[in-house]
Amino acid sequence: MIDQPGCYEISAAEYHADPVVEPSLSSSIARTLLAYSPHHAWWEQPRLHPGLEREEKEIFDLGTVAHAYILQGESDFTIIDAKDYRTKDAQGARDAARLEGKTPILAHRWQDVQDMAHAVELQLGAFEDLPIPFTGGKAEQTLVWREGNIWCRARLDWLHMDYRTIDDLKSTAMSANPDLWGRALWNAGHDVQDAFYRRGVKAVFGVDASFRFIVVENTQPFELSVISLDPAGQELAERKVKRAIGLWEACLETGRWPGYPRRTCYVDVPPWEEARLMEKELRAEGIRDDGRPIGEQLAGMGDGR
Repeated sequence: MIDQPGCYEISAAEYHADPVVEPSLSSSIARTLLAYSPHHAWWEQPRLHPGLEREEKEIFDLGTVAHAYILQGESDFTIIDAKDYRTKDAQGARDAARLEGKTPILAHRWQDVQDMAHAVELQLGAFEDLPIPFTGGKAEQTLVWREGNIWCRARLDWLHMDYRTIDDLKSTAMSANPDLWGRALWNAGHDVQDAFYRRGVKAVFGVDASFRFIVVENTQPFELSVISLDPAGQELAERKVKRAIGLWEACLETGRWPGYPRRTCYVDVPPWEEARLMEKELRAEGIRDDGRPIGEQLAGMGDGR
């Protein structure tokens, strides 16, 4: 068990089992605390919920293999020589690979991984900002630190040697266009990951690090973008992380992990929903947009204007 703050090189399996002396808060658990509830966070924490089994789905396998191959050149996976997993032989090979602690991947998807890695290498070779992502550093570094009375842990995809830049690889079935993915990152809680990891580097190394998402599309032509939060986004993310730390500490102290409210919750009408209805009402009345606010136009319908 890890009982001292610091930087460690451990396997992914060890990390996900939580090797810290007390149940620790990770970025993913922090996101669950904020987006769902403390009860969900308790359910996902392996030390608090020892019977938990990590979900394994084919949809995750490509990203897992690509992640390891691009960052470390690892071959801790098994290539399944089949078109899909519909046959019993293919299913048996897949299940056997998982029992050995390896990630199964279909042969044609393994070719996709190699093509993706090559595309990433070419695109980052032309990257204009320094440092170049995934250079001059180490992959899969585990940081362990304390926040007041609680322990925290983070597994960084890539930490540059001067500790001033963190690179995080994301593969996506959607667009890596910065405008589109940049909006989606908030719903996924990636902003919390940004602030949490930077906080870990500060605690362990005393350095204010920057954080970059290297987002790669997992279909041809495997385009990528390098995306960071602006200062306002970082400040908002830091506030979220502080709230998650406070929630985690309180739940550990009390042993209470509440779920959703046990009362009726009332939903506010979003401004855009009311505006959409008013627009339909205008069209139904045959009113043309004369430049005035919609509410003013509706209010004037009864006085002849």
